[in-house]
Amino acid sequence: MKLKGTRLDLRPLTLAQLSLAELNYAGLERDFDLNASGTVLDDEMLYAMQVRHSRVLQDPLNYPWLTNWAVIQREEQRLIGFIILKGCPNDQGEVIVGYTINESHRRQGYATEALQCICGWIFSDPRALWVIADTEKDNAASHKVLKHLGAQKHREAEELIWWRIARPGTQAPAEIGV
Repeated sequence: MKLKGTRLDLRPLTLAQLSLAELNYAGLERDFDLNASGTVLDDEMLYAMQVRHSRVLQDPLNYPWLTNWAVIQREEQRLIGFIILKGCPNDQGEVIVGYTINESHRRQGYATEALQCICGWIFSDPRALWVIADTEKDNAASHKVLKHLGAQKHREAEELIWWRIARPGTQAPAEIGV
């Protein structure tokens, strides 16, 4: 399975690829037939790989909804980040996502393009009404990405803001106050 954006391809990691990402990131890049980046996953992303691995093991039929999706810069043939899907649409039609783009590829519109691409796939499922993403309150770059995609603030906590992107044609309630 592959999703195509203007400059990016998105590919869901299989169970074997999630294992590779944890143990041998260069091996994951070779498995996708990509140029090596020299990337080393930080502890937070390693943990995300382990959690996704566990979830895919529990429900292999729904793996695209439970895995990390590789964000591949097509021209460079380089893995530049991940979109993290955290499950099938819930009873409210919500799909929770996370994302990260490598430092060297930030502020070039890749996060916006990758999220736009995955939202298109998510909303192709009639159960999906909302895409939910959380950001730290001081992450202005991520706020800009989500606003560009039409996200509205959904709720806040001390350190986080939850954003909600509506399925096209869905009437979203007014943005919450800050």
